[in-house]
Amino acid sequence: MKPLLLILTMLPAAAMAQLRWQPSAAHNEGLPEGARVYQTTDSVSGRPFRAFYLEIDPRAKDLRLSVEAFPGKRYTPVQYDSILGPTALAIMNTTFFSFKDNSNLNIVVKKGKVFAVNPQPAAGASPKRYVTRGAFGINRKGEPDIAWVYNVGKKKTPYAYNAPVTGEEPTRHSPAGAHRWKVREAVGGGPVLVQNGQPFITNEPEGMGKSIAALHPRSAVGYRADGTILLMVIEGRNKGVAEGANFEEMAKIFTDLGCVEALNLDGGGSSALYVNDENTIKPSDPAGQRPVPAVLVLHKK
Repeated sequence: MKPLLLILTMLPAAAMAQLRWQPSAAHNEGLPEGARVYQTTDSVSGRPFRAFYLEIDPRAKDLRLSVEAFPGKRYTPVQYDSILGPTALAIMNTTFFSFKDNSNLNIVVKKGKVFAVNPQPAAGASPKRYVTRGAFGINRKGEPDIAWVYNVGKKKTPYAYNAPVTGEEPTRHSPAGAHRWKVREAVGGGPVLVQNGQPFITNEPEGMGKSIAALHPRSAVGYRADGTILLMVIEGRNKGVAEGANFEEMAKIFTDLGCVEALNLDGGGSSALYVNDENTIKPSDPAGQRPVPAVLVLHKK
């Protein structure tokens, strides 16, 4: 993302110690050298806590991160793994979605094709209120980016903006700094958690409410300046074992891990990171993994 043109108030980092992370032997066994899973059970703000992240080395030429989505259908990570076959090493949930028709409620780009778009004003709404939502994308060179994105025109072309847009309709040329978001793979969520290596939480400008303190299971993605990508899940709703995290805590975790940008994704019962044919966190839905309509997949080429 380009440097911000609009400076929003940066929230103070949550008062919490830096977490200690250890390699997860069970998940790392047999993984290529460029992919490593780390876990922690350090307490957060005095609460029991459990989280994992998958670190993907941009120098690993035998690995590829992609989006998988099947319009109108939802599958669990185990089912995606079965569909995609032995090249799939890890699978993580991504977008918010509709239980009614299984549609993605955020942008999805797969092999350069737009499968779903970020939220747009409802037909007939008056006044129309436009927002840009956070999204994570990878260009054709494999370089990651997190941006506030809106789909413009009849072709719903993704455009990125240097600051979240609220109210006015985003276009190809406005606000200033608008630019085509040239991504090969992308998924949306929200809110953005980290910008320029600092906590920077934009839930209100993204039209996602005011609360940043709620504790839930979480899924999120971030990356370091060298292009290293981190896919993170945080266990929650497991009393006495793991009670989840809020946005401020997530932003602090990502900045402590050296990320320059980070984005929240769909959480709650959807949160899952499935690696090496095993769950990382315990799913919070009683039935186990929740079917979702779009996932990030780490493939072995």
